[in-house]
Amino acid sequence: MTDAGAPRDITDPVSGQRWAFRRTGAETGGELLEAELYVSAGGFVRSHAHPTQEETFTGVEGTFVLDVGGETHALGPGETVVVPPRTPHGFREAPGSSRLLVTVRPALALDDYFRAYLGLSRDGRIRLPASGLPRGLLQVALLMDRYAPEIAAPGLPLGLQRRAWAALAALGRKRGLKASFPEYGAA
Repeated sequence: MTDAGAPRDITDPVSGQRWAFRRTGAETGGELLEAELYVSAGGFVRSHAHPTQEETFTGVEGTFVLDVGGETHALGPGETVVVPPRTPHGFREAPGSSRLLVTVRPALALDDYFRAYLGLSRDGRIRLPASGLPRGLLQVALLMDRYAPEIAAPGLPLGLQRRAWAALAALGRKRGLKASFPEYGAA
């Protein structure tokens, strides 16, 4: 859970995302994470899944195009899409800027994951392109291993990918990489 000194707002110009946390798991007893997501034109998130969390996107401004389980949804203001646990979802390059309200239940440590991921991306320590292999694979492995309850790659059996991320994370630790990111406010 997030400590009181963690940043409430984090931006990554590389992926075109800005997350402004309204309520975190630490503030809701782990029940939910609620945030505003600002996506700039060209912003993206590669396909991923949340093993045990349900994520709800509600359009506030602009049009947001979300791929959920192989279906494309264009969300305008007031429109909502609910993504069940283990369902692959992401968004390709956004045609314009948009703002959404995102709610995740249960919260787990997803706000910490966002702080770490966006901070590492913003600082050029990792690169997760819309498709293809990530750059900084061992650092990505440490992140995926640390936040395994919150985030998973789509299309791979969960048990198999957790073992693979753990093995790559062990190699990353041997090479001096770390899995905690206090510089970004992540535990």
